[in-house]
Amino acid sequence: MVIEVSSTGLATLIERTSRLIHSLGFARGLYPAQWAALRYFSEAPPSRRTSGALAHYQRMSLGPVARTVRTLVEKGLLARAANPASRRVDLITVTAAGHAMLIDDPRATITAVVQDMPQEHQVALATALEVLIPVLFSGHSAQKTEGEFVYGGHQGNGQL
Repeated sequence: MVIEVSSTGLATLIERTSRLIHSLGFARGLYPAQWAALRYFSEAPPSRRTSGALAHYQRMSLGPVARTVRTLVEKGLLARAANPASRRVDLITVTAAGHAMLIDDPRATITAVVQDMPQEHQVALATALEVLIPVLFSGHSAQKTEGEFVYGGHQGNGQL
C-alpha cells in the first residue's frame, strides 16, 4: 500500500500531535515544563542534574528553568544538594514525593501508544524526529551535537 503524504499535511499532523502531547502535561497539578524538568532530573546522569544542564538540554535561558526548578523544590518534588564539583552550582535530586509523582507521569500514555506500534513504524518515527528536532532547535540545519545527554535512554545517535 502506497500512502501519499504532503509536506503540509504531515506538518499539520505533527502540529496536532504536539498540541495533544502538550495538553497531556497539564496533570496532577503540574504544568508540562514541570513534568519535563521532573523527568529530566530523574533520568539524567548525576553530574548533569543542575538547572544549567537542564537549560542547556532544553535550549532555554536559565531564568525560566530556574523558576521551574524553584517551584518543584517548593512543591517538595525536587531538592537541592551540595555539588562536590562546584560550590556555585547545586545538584538537583528528585525526592520520594517526586518519584511517587512520576508513577503517574502523563508521558506513559505516549509510551503505550508507541509500544503498540509495529517496530518499523517506531524506527521511522525515531528517524524522522532525529531530523526534525535538531532543525527546530537550530532553526536552520539538521546537524546534531554529538555526545549531548538526551534523557529517556536516547543519546541522539540513532540508538533508542
